[in-house]
Amino acid sequence: MYDFYFGEKEQIFEDEKNYLLTVKRMMPRWCNSIPDSEFLAIYDDLMSSNIVDSNSSGVIVETGCGASTIVLAYFAMKYGKKLYTWDTNQNKLAYIRNIICDTHQRTLNKRLHDNWIYIGYLSTSKELGIPMLSEKSETIDFGFFDSEHTSDVLIPELEFALKLANDKAIFALDDANYRYRHKNIAYVNVFRKKLGLAPVPEIPENLGDSYYVLAENIIKATYPNSNKISDTYKDNFKSDIFWDYFSNDRAIMNNLGMEKLQELEHRYDSFRILK
Repeated sequence: MYDFYFGEKEQIFEDEKNYLLTVKRMMPRWCNSIPDSEFLAIYDDLMSSNIVDSNSSGVIVETGCGASTIVLAYFAMKYGKKLYTWDTNQNKLAYIRNIICDTHQRTLNKRLHDNWIYIGYLSTSKELGIPMLSEKSETIDFGFFDSEHTSDVLIPELEFALKLANDKAIFALDDANYRYRHKNIAYVNVFRKKLGLAPVPEIPENLGDSYYVLAENIIKATYPNSNKISDTYKDNFKSDIFWDYFSNDRAIMNNLGMEKLQELEHRYDSFRILK
């Protein structure tokens, strides 16, 4: 399906963003939920992290697969790193794998399975989640957190990852403007709408600090010298064609509480870990 000619390797290396964005824009909507500006911000943060340092043995961690996996897997394969991805939707993982096999594997002439390890289970599981990386003596150079979008899940993900983080590692969050503690009510109400059911009302006890505030507090509590990155998403999100292309879908999602259009500046936030 994605077995197109994208140019010679040298041409792709000269304009990696264009290549990666081309692959992303061919993806169907159901697994392409982050805007192009966020996708490219991940690329820019990766370029400024330990991942491009051949002397760093750290891995990349991702909770929740999708378009982000395209750019993360590219870096893992190009620089000989390992990418660990957690997602409970194994069909989605398999679909993303097919895309990468038709694109990066052919472009880089490397085996995907040497660099991408995906686990169809919970990221917070002691036996199979982020904590098990310690059993494999792995450390983390880059983390992208995009799973359930509740602080009940995000907090342990961050706490587990911080124990394994290398100095100058980067942690990035999708939907960092969300505030749900226990239940992602917006997600629940989208499905209730499809089922013809009334929306579940939001309750104050389920709302806490926005995740970008929560994450910064957790990170600095462990490593006080860490700082928030001036990411490129904030420079480019307002002119992102993604919003126009999916305008009807985004408007409907916003009405159901999922998109948070009034807080798009903090949809993506990233932090540099300084020990």
